[in-house]
Amino acid sequence: MPNHNVRRLAFHEVVFDDGHTLHHAVVEVCGNEVLNSYTFNGEPAMTEWIGGKAFVEKGKIRIHSSFLINISSLM
Repeated sequence: MPNHNVRRLAFHEVVFDDGHTLHHAVVEVCGNEVLNSYTFNGEPAMTEWIGGKAFVEKGKIRIHSSFLINISSLM
């Protein structure tokens, strides 16, 4: 059964395949599909801080973090 939970993940930097980059950004995902992204100030509520860098390619997120994390737990 697929997981349909929407999660809000925060990163230092999010790089998109069209060439633009967001700094201090939240990416809303369902599985690895990107639903929305935006920058933030302060500490956004209900958001998981991942840190590091994320890449969005063809609407899917790929995470590169300086922290050791279990990627499967994010998807």
